[in-house]
Amino acid sequence: MKFQSFLSFFLFSVLLATFASADSSLTSRMKARLPDVLTAKNSGAIGEGLNGLLSTRDKATDSDKKLVADENKDRLIIFQMLAKKTGGEPSDVAKKFAKGIAAKAKKGHWFKNSSGSWVSK
Repeated sequence: MKFQSFLSFFLFSVLLATFASADSSLTSRMKARLPDVLTAKNSGAIGEGLNGLLSTRDKATDSDKKLVADENKDRLIIFQMLAKKTGGEPSDVAKKFAKGIAAKAKKGHWFKNSSGSWVSK
């Protein structure tokens, strides 16, 4: 496993561990899905939005679209849980999550910028 992939996996695992006691099925789903998310990001089929959610790109397959929908459903649950725990808003949690993902992203991964255009890191 390359260092960037390892680092992404490690950071994601730490995030998931925070919620392990709250919903073990949530963490299990996200851990199981992570290699597919990284593969789809590496291929350019999906990217990250400013809202903390994944988005499909032009070359996304039906399976990529399902992957994004499943991942985003679980991310929204995490954002709500963190917001409740911190007394903040889920949208603020999501924005911080998005910034963290962008900062740690692998070169070549795609992100939507503030004007809604795709940019590659």
